[in-house]
Amino acid sequence: VWDDFPSDGQKPVWMQKGDIGTVESVDAGGALICFHAKDRGGRSLPCIIKRKNWVNLRMEVEDPKAAKRRKKAAAGTSSSSKTASTTATAKSDPAAASPSASPTAVTVTPPPLRVPEEAKPLTEKEKARAEAAAKWLAKEPKKGTVRYTFKEEGPLGLRFSKDIPPWILVVSDGSPAAKKAPRVPVAGIVIAINGYEITEEKGDMQEVMQGLKKRPVILDIDWPVDQDLPIVNRA
Repeated sequence: VWDDFPSDGQKPVWMQKGDIGTVESVDAGGALICFHAKDRGGRSLPCIIKRKNWVNLRMEVEDPKAAKRRKKAAAGTSSSSKTASTTATAKSDPAAASPSASPTAVTVTPPPLRVPEEAKPLTEKEKARAEAAAKWLAKEPKKGTVRYTFKEEGPLGLRFSKDIPPWILVVSDGSPAAKKAPRVPVAGIVIAINGYEITEEKGDMQEVMQGLKKRPVILDIDWPVDQDLPIVNRA
């Protein structure tokens, strides 16, 4: 932030000179910028900055030459891997390496039938987490949180940041998330999925995020501080 100014949300947040953030997305209307450890809880605070206020910001971008070198190096690594794979195949299968080799009969043996495995019993830790999730869903969402339930199969239309807990970068138009009333908010923070709270202390972020594949899936979302809180707390 180059100079003090308010953000452009419905409830403006005061930006102070020297604040440092990360640009997460840019569209025709403005930019969504995450300012680290700006809220009272020490978490990243996403704010919407419209184009008219971009004069109050100074940005650092990656050197184009460095970006080209990085892409070239990645392409070289991929090419080398493919060459090594082809060479290994030729050595292990001489017939494949020589197109003029006469074909030979191949006997295909069907794979053995797999017996479905019984569901593994839950560990004590998993039982405790499941009980905590059930208690979480049994309670009303806390003030400032909206609980969304999605029953339809397919993508929700959301893109998340890599923060813990993650906040919402994009809500695709026409998606289930966009059709909710109220619409799932950009810059909202997902604090729980199916009742499983997302915290750094838990250390199970990836496992909890797998719950997004289940249906129904329930998302508890903290409403952005710079947007008016809806009247309802469920959707």
